[in-house]
Amino acid sequence: MPAHVLYGDTFLVPEALSRLKSEAGIDKLLDANHHQLQGSQINLAELSSICGALPFMDTHRLVVITGLLGRQEARSGERRTSRSRSQSGEGSQRGSPLGGWEELEKIIPEMPDTTVLVFIDGALTETNPLLKLLKSLSKVQALNAPSGEGLARWIKDAARGKGARISPTALKSLTDLVGNDLWTLDRELEKLSLYATGRTIEEKDVGVLVAQVREGNIFAAVDAMIEGRPGVALKLLQQLRQDGRDVSSIIAMVERQLRLMALARDSMEQGLSQSEMGKRLGTNSDFVVRKTLDQARRHSWQDITARYRRLLEADLAIKRGIMEPDLALELLVAEQAPPR
Repeated sequence: MPAHVLYGDTFLVPEALSRLKSEAGIDKLLDANHHQLQGSQINLAELSSICGALPFMDTHRLVVITGLLGRQEARSGERRTSRSRSQSGEGSQRGSPLGGWEELEKIIPEMPDTTVLVFIDGALTETNPLLKLLKSLSKVQALNAPSGEGLARWIKDAARGKGARISPTALKSLTDLVGNDLWTLDRELEKLSLYATGRTIEEKDVGVLVAQVREGNIFAAVDAMIEGRPGVALKLLQQLRQDGRDVSSIIAMVERQLRLMALARDSMEQGLSQSEMGKRLGTNSDFVVRKTLDQARRHSWQDITARYRRLLEADLAIKRGIMEPDLALELLVAEQAPPR
């Protein structure tokens, strides 16, 4: 099938793209036949022209589009909000809810066999209108970060790929601290494999490097809080406490991340590129942008606002002496979890 959709975890999607290119034998195409396009900047006519062209002095033409499905998802959310605010009929959309992208139904089957079209994106909902359309036109892979035994296998395989082995206790310690943040896990396994060269990675090795892990773990803590994993969130935040962080500074870290999520959500709905988002978030780190954008995609404005409000209430309770800091932190973790 000449069209593919790869979406989900921001670590697994690029891996899957590299694997697809290798298996199809298109990992060494001429630059003229390799198109990397942003969904916020491409239009249907341009895409149709590129996909319909034969490759120049090569076997294939590869067209990779980033963020188009996520953009359509954001637009769908805006339409739902508009309809809920207006009962006059003016909020209903004129024309296609996909803004013309339903024409892909004609363009993809007519592409020459030499064109390989790939849509890549972060987390998406099953109701995404463009995803629903593309399911019948392309090979779709939902690439979610593993958990439980699947995550343990991933870590063992990743360690093996770096020429290392990891003990069960070290593996548990690492997952307790990092969760299933694959970018952080890969980075820490790289350090651990070098630190424990020639022997199995043990729990004490994780302990030696753990301070560095914890600094990057506010993402994992916020993830655990808002995804209903209070035990993991508390353990991560308590580790920060043991490192000398006071509760107020931890709350400030969580507040910062919620604020970045709000900025990322707004940037996503405006169709900004990843580099433009980085400038708006005030960071040059691709990791921070990717992670924050992934969090923003999974949480609505209402969700982010409600969590932010509860965070401010906890901060005020501590500063006014109404509640003991550690108890306030524990209650905050519990309140941030979604209802079951």
